[in-house]
Amino acid sequence: MNYLERALESSLRHVGTISAADPGTVGLLRESAVLAIVGTFRVSSKSVIQHHLGISREAVNKLINRMKKKQLIVTHPTFANTDNGYILLTSRGIREAEFLLNRELHLRSDASRINERNLIHDLSVQLVVLNLVKQKKVAGFASESDLAVTLEHRGNDPRLVDAIVVDAITGVKIGIEMETSNAKNKSNTNLRQKILAKYLQEFESPDGLYDFVYMYSHRQRFLTQIEKAHARIIASSQSPFSETQQRTITTCIKFRSSDCDLIYELMFNSKRLLKGDKTKLNQKNDFLNKLAELEKLATTTDDRVIEIRLAGYRDAGRVLGFLE
Repeated sequence: MNYLERALESSLRHVGTISAADPGTVGLLRESAVLAIVGTFRVSSKSVIQHHLGISREAVNKLINRMKKKQLIVTHPTFANTDNGYILLTSRGIREAEFLLNRELHLRSDASRINERNLIHDLSVQLVVLNLVKQKKVAGFASESDLAVTLEHRGNDPRLVDAIVVDAITGVKIGIEMETSNAKNKSNTNLRQKILAKYLQEFESPDGLYDFVYMYSHRQRFLTQIEKAHARIIASSQSPFSETQQRTITTCIKFRSSDCDLIYELMFNSKRLLKGDKTKLNQKNDFLNKLAELEKLATTTDDRVIEIRLAGYRDAGRVLGFLE
C-alpha cells in the first residue's frame, strides 16, 4: 500500500459524524477531528472547523483554546482570511496526528512553509472536501500534501491537483481543482491547453491518479470563463486534441457551480460576523432577502446563469441551516 492509498484509507477515520453520550467524549472526538484535518491539510482555520463540526463560534473558540493549552496546535495572525488567523500543529500535535492517521505527515511545526498568498485557496479546498465528507458523498480523500509525498515532493509535477476524493458510490477517484483567481481563466488559451493536456494524461493512463476532475470556485463567472475557454479550444480548427480526447474532456471535467455561494460566504465575505446568537438570525434574514431577490430575478428573466446561482444559493442555505 503506497502513501496515497494509506491516506485515502485513513482519511475518514476521525472526521466523520461525531456523536457520543457524554460531553467529555464529544470533546475528545472533536479534538481528534481537528488534529486529523490540520494533519491532512497542514493548515486550517476556525471557519473551516466550525462549519465541519457544526458548532457555534463560541464552542469552536473554546475547542481551539483548549487544544492550545494542551500544546497540540498554535494559531498565527494573518490578513489572508476572514478569521484573521490560521491553525498549525505543534511538534506534539504532529505526533498525535500521525498516530491518528497512521502515516508520517512530513510536517513542520512552524509557519515557514505557509504561503499566505495562497491561504484562502487552500482553505477553500478544505471546505469543499470536508463538505463532501459531511454529505457522505466520498469514501476517502487525500490532500495536495499527500499527493506531493506520493510524487516524491516534485512540486512542479503535472499530476498534482488540489485534492483527490473517492466517490462513495462508484469508487472512482476524482481530482478537485479550485479556482480563486482570474489569472488562468480568460484570454489565456495556451495555458488552458497545457492544463487540459495535464488532465488528459491522467484520464488516458491506466495508472492515472484520477478519472474525473471537478472544478470549484467562489465565483460562477470564473467557472463559466473556464468552460467557455475549453469550448473554444475544442471548437478550434487548430485544436491539439483528437475527437476522442475532446469527448473525454467534455465528459470527465465537471463544473460545480452549486458550491460558489458557500465558498464565498465562509472564505471571502469579509462582512460576515463571526460570533453571537443574534448574528445567526441576522445572517438568516439577509440570506432569505437575497434568496427572494434571486427568485424574483429568475422568474422575470430566462437567464441560465441566474438559475444556476439560485440553485447554488439554495444548496448553501440548506448547508448553513437556513433552509429545510
